[in-house]
Amino acid sequence: MASGERMSNGLLSDGRTVGRSVGYALAVLLSVCPTVRLSGQGQVQGRVGVSGYLQPRFQALGDSASFFLRRARFAVEGQVTPWATFRAQVEMRTIGAPATPPTSPLTLSATDLWIRLSHERWGGTVGQFRVPFSLESLLSSTTLETTERSRIVNAARRDIGVQADWHIPELTLQAAVVNGEGPNRATNPDNRMAYLARAVATPVHGLDVGGAFAGYSDSTISNAQAMYRAGRWTARAEYIRAHHKTAGLHTRGWYVLAAYNVVPQQVQAVGRVEQYDPSDQVATDRSTGYLVGLQYFLRGDNFKVIADYEIFREQAMPVKNNRGVVQMQVRF
Repeated sequence: MASGERMSNGLLSDGRTVGRSVGYALAVLLSVCPTVRLSGQGQVQGRVGVSGYLQPRFQALGDSASFFLRRARFAVEGQVTPWATFRAQVEMRTIGAPATPPTSPLTLSATDLWIRLSHERWGGTVGQFRVPFSLESLLSSTTLETTERSRIVNAARRDIGVQADWHIPELTLQAAVVNGEGPNRATNPDNRMAYLARAVATPVHGLDVGGAFAGYSDSTISNAQAMYRAGRWTARAEYIRAHHKTAGLHTRGWYVLAAYNVVPQQVQAVGRVEQYDPSDQVATDRSTGYLVGLQYFLRGDNFKVIADYEIFREQAMPVKNNRGVVQMQVRF
């Protein structure tokens, strides 16, 4: 949609060698970090921890089917002082991102690389982080009710810069200034920043409503969002509209999702309707998706299985792109 979606993955010189090195490094971290403490001026201030998750998947897309590792993420995080924390997370996957190098089946990239400072109602983040915009992109894939985000959201957007936020129980305000080039980009070629702002209010218990705006060098994007939780029900909806300045076109999309806990803490049924229109200058490119799914929790989001099936209906010629997915998740 915008320049903020561009990504660079030039982090590997040899996929298998780096993969073995990363695996070894992670094994050391797993064995050492639970006992490592951070200190300052001779006093213990916090503890380093390791977290992560794995998402192996079976997917049938149109006429093809395959098993693959959708995502494996490992993070090191800790508290330096009562008001300063840090997080460094890497991701390995075998599909869904450009391989580095192109002949390697493995992609390795950084996701979260930030330092966060907080004081009472105020907070600030510096580094590479999720930009404050779409509700669904700010939700972790480990807590999503579906195996994939909606088409208009597509992915969790990350960028490099600085963010400030302010919170009270009824209102959250966030603002960020970033390079606008996406994650893992060491330079800002056009020397122009991107600006984002998001506000979310809670008018009644369980209901969050808000909006967001993003301004990039080549586009502007607006967002309206809402989420509601009550008893066994969860529902959320978003509408996103992007204006591409150079092409003079608009991209629009929305989704409405509802989830119901059939068996509390064990089985959840999910339904979603979404629509995506990549260009208002093309009269036949709009698509609509209808999804039904189930989540089976063996140990909450730490160990679960998700199964869903989505039917897509194109505005013009039908395409064989219906998607069925069964995915297991282990989070630690």
